[in-house]
Amino acid sequence: MPHRLMRAALPLLGFVLMASATQALAQQAPSVQIGWDTRAKSEAECLNDAKFAITETGLAVSFTTGVNVAGAGSLRGAGVAVLVTCLAQGSRTFIEVLVTSMDSDAAEETHHRLRTITMGPAS
Repeated sequence: MPHRLMRAALPLLGFVLMASATQALAQQAPSVQIGWDTRAKSEAECLNDAKFAITETGLAVSFTTGVNVAGAGSLRGAGVAVLVTCLAQGSRTFIEVLVTSMDSDAAEETHHRLRTITMGPAS
């Protein structure tokens, strides 16, 4: 009899463990902050501003490609990764700032800093 009870309980136990693991994974998902706008500046100026913003925030520039500048590091003890895209659109440049971190406050603060420095005032 205990053997039958054990076989009946195993699928239920598996479901409970799977649900717990799924919740744990969901709680470990990083925070993502993203924003975009256009500014009256050149693509090159935007990319230079993005590099400056990344280093000014205390992060290191990881790589640059045609229209992207990426960086990573730590803000207030939390790991942060960033990507800034600058894409020329005539006399304006489309600017997108993406930040991710396991710490939502660090992600939000980093995003705000990068956005403010890279985009500058509305134009």
